Amino acid sequence: MRKVSLNSILSVIFLTFFFCSSPPSFATEIPSIDAASPEILTIERAIELVKAADPELSIARLNAENDELNMRLANMEYRLIDADSIETLALAEQKYISKAQSDLNARVSKLYNEMVPGALRAKAIISYYDLLDAYNEKEWKKQRYQRVDELAVIAKEMARGHENTRTKEEDTMQVETRLASTQVEWLEAERRWAEAKIKQNETFGVEAKKDWLFSSEQDAATENPPITFEDAVASLATDTSTRVQKKGDIQVAQLRVNLISKYSILSTDPGKIARNNLEKANIEIEKMNRANFYALYSIYQSYEDGYKLLQTSKSAVKLASENYTKMIAQFKQGLLGTAEVLQAEQDLAHLENQYVEVEHSFNQVKLNFQ
Repeated sequence: MRKVSLNSILSVIFLTFFFCSSPPSFATEIPSIDAASPEILTIERAIELVKAADPELSIARLNAENDELNMRLANMEYRLIDADSIETLALAEQKYISKAQSDLNARVSKLYNEMVPGALRAKAIISYYDLLDAYNEKEWKKQRYQRVDELAVIAKEMARGHENTRTKEEDTMQVETRLASTQVEWLEAERRWAEAKIKQNETFGVEAKKDWLFSSEQDAATENPPITFEDAVASLATDTSTRVQKKGDIQVAQLRVNLISKYSILSTDPGKIARNNLEKANIEIEKMNRANFYALYSIYQSYEDGYKLLQTSKSAVKLASENYTKMIAQFKQGLLGTAEVLQAEQDLAHLENQYVEVEHSFNQVKLNFQ
């Protein structure tokens, strides 16, 4: 089993919050895409668009270059101060702390720059699934409206041969009321779809009115994640920009303690502060390690539970659909009343709505492994 990097699983959690809470990014130039012609959107296409549109890669590269230049400047100043001539703590910190901090900033910036492509990939997959969720909801609501519309036609045809006029009117009125309700739900889903398109088209860097379609052949979910939990846990030791930053904080804090011990007295207030900061830095990395492990455990638990729920929900929709089809046949034969058929339709709709929600929730977990 191949090892997975922290960037491909745990960082996705951070990136999800980062991109959802960050202000929108604007491409310098919107790609020329035919907005009038719907395009089938795939994850690969979404990644391609986001990488072309988002300026984060350029910003990270410029920051890395600046930190590299600052490190060079700090190294020049470091060489100007002769170690043998240092007699004060302030001068020692100017020489050693400044260099250590600039070296750390350069390492962190370089690592972050290397992680940005993965971050943009995660951002694109999140956008893809958010758009897919709105699309699926719209399609399910449309399908339900068409289903009730067919029921209304059947009810009207049967009512023509019914002798009791009052019963005929009540039956058709119940179905038409349900039809009006499903039409409102469908239109509301269409409105949410339109909003989702505008939001995600901004992320993709295309025209706001660009329309999308989705293939009916989505990636099939597997019962187990493609990466074992043990391999994922082992990857937690992989250096990321966050981990390097926290490890570097410990080194800088330790260096400050050493300098105070050499050029001053640790029992002074600055010495106590330095030791406290060193202890805090060690606590912070332990806190991060613990949080990463539990976050990873939560991802795997959510995948396992989500897969079971998805399969159960899919089976429930299939059974409810088959039951509704049978009840329609019995309704046509006069063996069932309108209220019973409408209840079966309502039960089916409830399970369909639940399936859409369950599928989206599972996709949010699945993206951690993509």
